[in-house]
Amino acid sequence: MSASKLSLPRWKQIVHMLYLKMEFISGGELGEALAVNPRTIRNDIKVINQILMIGGNRIESLPGVGYRLVIGDEKALREALLDDSIGRANMNIVPMFAEDRADYIIRYLLLKNDYVKLETLSEELFVSKSTINLDILEVKRKLKENELKVEKRAGYGIRITGAELAIRFCFSRYLLVESTSPLITETEINFFGEVNLEMMEQIVVSNIAKYNIHMTDISVKNLIIHIAIAVCRVKDNCYVPATDLEDIEFSMPELRAAQGIIKEIDLSEGIRFPESETAYLLLHLSSKNRKSDFNNYREYIIVDKMLEKIKELYGYDFKQDQKMISNIALHLKPAINRIKFNMNIQNPYLKNLKANYPLAFELGLVAKEVLEQELKTNVDEAEVGYLAIHFLYGLDKEIGSEKQKVLIVCASGLGTSQLLESKVRKEFENTLEIVGVYSFKEYEQSGTACDFVISTVPLRMKLHPFIQVSPFLTKADIRNITALMKQDETKNQFEVDKVFKESLFLISDKKDKEQVLVDLASLLLENNIVGEDYLPSLFEREEIVPTYLGNGLAAPHPIEANVQETAIGVCIFTGGGVKWNEEDQAQVIFMLAVKNKQQQQLATVYELISNLVESPKAMGELKRVTSFEEFMRVLQTI
Repeated sequence: MSASKLSLPRWKQIVHMLYLKMEFISGGELGEALAVNPRTIRNDIKVINQILMIGGNRIESLPGVGYRLVIGDEKALREALLDDSIGRANMNIVPMFAEDRADYIIRYLLLKNDYVKLETLSEELFVSKSTINLDILEVKRKLKENELKVEKRAGYGIRITGAELAIRFCFSRYLLVESTSPLITETEINFFGEVNLEMMEQIVVSNIAKYNIHMTDISVKNLIIHIAIAVCRVKDNCYVPATDLEDIEFSMPELRAAQGIIKEIDLSEGIRFPESETAYLLLHLSSKNRKSDFNNYREYIIVDKMLEKIKELYGYDFKQDQKMISNIALHLKPAINRIKFNMNIQNPYLKNLKANYPLAFELGLVAKEVLEQELKTNVDEAEVGYLAIHFLYGLDKEIGSEKQKVLIVCASGLGTSQLLESKVRKEFENTLEIVGVYSFKEYEQSGTACDFVISTVPLRMKLHPFIQVSPFLTKADIRNITALMKQDETKNQFEVDKVFKESLFLISDKKDKEQVLVDLASLLLENNIVGEDYLPSLFEREEIVPTYLGNGLAAPHPIEANVQETAIGVCIFTGGGVKWNEEDQAQVIFMLAVKNKQQQQLATVYELISNLVESPKAMGELKRVTSFEEFMRVLQTI
């Protein structure tokens, strides 16, 4: 079964939701998630079943319960769920839907490499010339992202113009979007026609093995596609100027591999590549090679600056995590070339990261800011996503290894205090961190922060919760310490009714995003929760990447601001919501004000938001609430 058969994005979303859940989902819940009514879902599933049943799969319907996916052939199902960009890149497939026409026109113009009349495009796409004129506006917007333009010439039509390097990157983005399959497909073989992709694959694989270049299977496949694009362009006498590639960072093995590949392709394709094309290939090799060592420490210096900024803004200290530091530095080595030359990269995990791991994504944005300052250029959101994966690893370790901090106070000498310290350390190795061992007087003067104190004597000054124990730490002492730890954990838990307040709650029918941000921030300011610096920083953060997370929810917050206590302002929109970015409407706004460096509260806030985004039912209920009481009732179900 061809992946292109599930051509409507909504159909794929329905199957994907059912595939992930693998249990019944009601038509209402599916409709809420996809912003359509249950009748539309019912009609969609009738069509989907006609397609899925070819591969032995079906969607089961149970009245009053909902829909469930029944899998007969896993391989066929996965094929149906694959991104259909490869199929759509085949120029024989005319798009059925308006949202696909701009991409098709870009592909068509790139293939022709010449002027094309609007009448020709109109006939090709079976739409009117006025419709094509509207589509060209979207084409211009998309090409601008690639630093390309649409040139119009009276009597000739339109064509794409710009730097050769940008045109080639555009080829990879719109003609053959980098595939999730590591294998050369029949579509790609047919697309490139006279270029022998199988021979090219042999040449690439043998040379990267010969010079010990480490690449993933997907990267090898993408390299082959980029080389095929270069061959086609060179045959059309289109070359990348050597001056555009002067600042590539590469190793000698990468240079030798590039030279070897070019030499063999010259022979197999019967063409002569100029020296600048070797540099072009070298750019792709160096941006995909997974280095395992370094010849300088620049990357480590950049990582150190990233971690310092994260510690300053969020309180997380990853500087002792040598494995994470090394992994980010290794990631940066090839990424720096990608960033400097504005190369297209796809990140299939980006949407999932933003919706389900927003805290890790925020740390990725901090790293992006540092990287942009160091490289003096913009860093793509896809790169932010890959950095966020490294921070997600670090956060998982941080949360998994969190220990309560404890002070030991002992008034009877060094030997006794060492004995008690040893016994506490041994008994509570995985749950307590001893941050100091003091005498009675030293404790009263120290001011050291901790969760509680273990003391052999009663304390006059109750600076912290404390428990009195024997220096020999009896079984009763251990039980009492354990009970205090649980009590302290409960006390420090995130309390929903403390961060969500009726004075910070709005129902709005406004359609202007900026005005809504101002209204919510004003409530936080009036309640003395934030300072005057909050709103400017909020707008600054929104400019970097809009804070829409998915399922109709956005979570705006500042980059850095003076916050007195952790709180969340809420706005529920009536009448369809407010346009948050180019594609998404937000219907529920959580404006975050998190006190600086309160990691546990920050992590819990984001966990709550992630749970909401993943729950179409809860989000559907939130979008319909008309009072703060209803809002809190829905939250308590999460």
